[in-house]
Amino acid sequence: MSSSNPPRLTPGELFVRAIRLRCPRCGQGKLFSGWFQMHAACSSCKLKYERAPGYFLGSAYINYGATAIAVTVGYLSLHVGARFSNRALAGPLAGFCMLFPLFFFRYARSLWLAMDYFLDPHGFPSDKE
Repeated sequence: MSSSNPPRLTPGELFVRAIRLRCPRCGQGKLFSGWFQMHAACSSCKLKYERAPGYFLGSAYINYGATAIAVTVGYLSLHVGARFSNRALAGPLAGFCMLFPLFFFRYARSLWLAMDYFLDPHGFPSDKE
């Protein structure tokens, strides 16, 4: 695939690729080689994942937002709906706030990459570099 004319993908296609932790351009290459270690480029189409140093800092906002939404929904459901006390919810929700971001780390990075690829598919480093 040529980096000068990447195919235009729908947000839905990119979302599915992100949830599968696959390359946003070709959907084939894996993003991660371990739980926290990313590949530098796609093994299939050679797309370089990191556009610049600190590129994935934006994924922290996705991770934080997903954690905040999940805790808010969980708290409201359990406190207002199921009538759990604040004291009973404090420990489990604090534990969730510590563990969920670790689990969601890869998905936050993948979603960030997919969103950026959707908005600017031409802005990635050249495959030839």
